[in-house]
Amino acid sequence: MGETGQMELFPSPSPSDIQQTRELLNKYVRMRKAVQEIGTMNNPSEGWKQVQVEYEEKTANIEMAVRLIVDDNVRRVMDFRFIRGNPRWGTIKRFSSVTDRSIDRQIVRGVESVAETLKLIGVL
Repeated sequence: MGETGQMELFPSPSPSDIQQTRELLNKYVRMRKAVQEIGTMNNPSEGWKQVQVEYEEKTANIEMAVRLIVDDNVRRVMDFRFIRGNPRWGTIKRFSSVTDRSIDRQIVRGVESVAETLKLIGVL
């Protein structure tokens, strides 16, 4: 089968996919907290239960996508910045052995990697 007939193993994320991924990563901590809070409710409504299921799925997919980042440095930066919910300046301070521009490049690479995974599993 020629190249045009092959399925792309890791589909390249579009700019829109990357933007959606960045938005999901920025909402990650809030979604996690919402899941926990809904879990403490005595009798959540169906609407709350739907939100809980949706957010549990989204956060699990994000966590998996971050764990699948091959580059250890990029994965650590993404975990610290988005999974643990630290701000950009806190991330730069934590990884002070590299420049802020280097951290920004690692975040861009990490977001692209997460977007690739989310696209591969059909989330995007």
